[in-house]
Amino acid sequence: PAGRVLAYGDVAGALGCPGAARQVGYAMAALGPGGLDKQGRAVPWQRVILSSGFVAMRGDPVRGPLQRQLLEEEGVQFDGDRVDLKRFRWDLRDVTLV
Repeated sequence: PAGRVLAYGDVAGALGCPGAARQVGYAMAALGPGGLDKQGRAVPWQRVILSSGFVAMRGDPVRGPLQRQLLEEEGVQFDGDRVDLKRFRWDLRDVTLV
């Protein structure tokens, strides 16, 4: 949801593939303009960050600053360059993925 973040590993674990954080990163990087998947559905890519709380800055020099901007617009606060995961991490324990 808006205002919450997940680590790449959180997404991988929720999908039943613990240890596949890198593959989640590849999937996020493969999204088209505007964060659209191949079927044209919007994916909230900006909410997936590193487990350290940092925004991933590798690869695309535009995406990192844009990701931070989008998160801040949703109310996610940064302490320097890091998101406080204790405060803004989405707790997936009660979520069922279909």
